[in-house]
Amino acid sequence: MSKRGSKIMRVVTWCMGILVLLCALYIMANGLGLVDSLDFGAGAYYYADIPAFERFVNNEAYRSPVPMWVCIVLFLAWGWLMYRLWVWLEMRNQRHDRHSDHAE
Repeated sequence: MSKRGSKIMRVVTWCMGILVLLCALYIMANGLGLVDSLDFGAGAYYYADIPAFERFVNNEAYRSPVPMWVCIVLFLAWGWLMYRLWVWLEMRNQRHDRHSDHAE
């Protein structure tokens, strides 16, 4: 991509990021999306679309043979692996871009 195209994409990305942030603040400030009959406390925005969600996280409804700390460690390990994959893909992509710039 040319320097001009790269600059345009950077400006568009920043504008979209700011727009999304402003929309999120507007939604939170005006309480949009909340349903009074579904009160999930601090997680109301996240869980508002899942009726009877407490049924799925109730320890009485589901017993895992794996301790909770193992699940948390596996979750964090998966996140770390995905981050490393992302870094590897970005580095590979940058090397590919550098080689294609020299070929022109």
